[in-house]
Amino acid sequence: MQDRYIADEAKVNISSLEAETVMKSTPVSTVTSILGRIGIEYEEGLPKEAYIAAFKEEFCSEPKWVLLMLPKMMLDFLMEVWENPVVEMSEERWNYVEYLKIFGFLAYRMGNSISDEPNQILVVDEMKDRFYFLLKSRKSQKALSVYEEWEKIITGYMYYYGFVETRTLYSLFLKVSKKVVSYEEFILFIKCRSSMWAFGAILKDFTGKNEYFQYLSVENADLLLTYIREHEELPYKPVKIEDLIYVSDAAGIDNRWSGVSELGNLFIDKMGLNYYRATVLLRTLLIMIKNGCSYDKLQERLSGLPFKNKELEEETRQAVGQLFESVPVFEYKGYSREEYKRLSHQKQLKKRKNLFTIIDGGRE
Repeated sequence: MQDRYIADEAKVNISSLEAETVMKSTPVSTVTSILGRIGIEYEEGLPKEAYIAAFKEEFCSEPKWVLLMLPKMMLDFLMEVWENPVVEMSEERWNYVEYLKIFGFLAYRMGNSISDEPNQILVVDEMKDRFYFLLKSRKSQKALSVYEEWEKIITGYMYYYGFVETRTLYSLFLKVSKKVVSYEEFILFIKCRSSMWAFGAILKDFTGKNEYFQYLSVENADLLLTYIREHEELPYKPVKIEDLIYVSDAAGIDNRWSGVSELGNLFIDKMGLNYYRATVLLRTLLIMIKNGCSYDKLQERLSGLPFKNKELEEETRQAVGQLFESVPVFEYKGYSREEYKRLSHQKQLKKRKNLFTIIDGGRE
């Protein structure tokens, strides 16, 4: 049955299921979390049905929520399901179905390999009637494209910074996006999307005055915040919008960082690792470097690889060294170790220069 679930297509059926019935499979903690993020007050300890009803009423009565909460690629998939009797599927698309269940859009029925029963995606007719023309409109499509760019910019920044105060992130966002957006609108967007992202989370410090946005692969947020404060005079690395979008689309693996392509080729071409294993290993190394691990720890992580000879081992060691120096480090506010050393050297030179005062001399 699991093989059928991950099958490459599914039959689409219109269902008489009510949205609230589909939404009831969502954990109550998820529903209350979403309500809190979009600013809906609720009492504790109510029956699950009460939270589901409140969520559905707010979601369906205010068109902006569907555009703010659900990414364009997910809504494009939903539109494809609405308009076709059979749709091509992948593991990622099955994940979309799981998300869309939260909002009462879709359900599914797994197929049966013995009876050759196909997978079925069940369209909740009530929600299609309510949202089809809204999502089809040019205005909504334009808004979704704008939000898609916003998401990529923010995601790209977090691959560089890891952890940043939301007002600082807002300021950086305005510089590259060239948009006129209020802070309230910006933070609402993050709160709406981060409830669906497996990418980031908003944190508050113990005083409740400052909010931070954290990349979920940050290993120790408290320690990282200490390091960032120690580098208070160091500005966050400015990153161009095209670089932010590139690293976002590449899920954090930027081939332009020295050592990334070299290691990828070594893993696949010379060690015979399959693409998935090579990608996971490379992403693991990147996350370790960004979190400030030592060079020796990186080497330990590679100790089990199938080195066929000493030459290959040395080639890999050199590529890891390049990676270690070129990849952004959260502690250094998005600068790589190589860049940080250069900045520190320039700072020292400037200090040395300021120690002396040049006095004009000459013969009388």
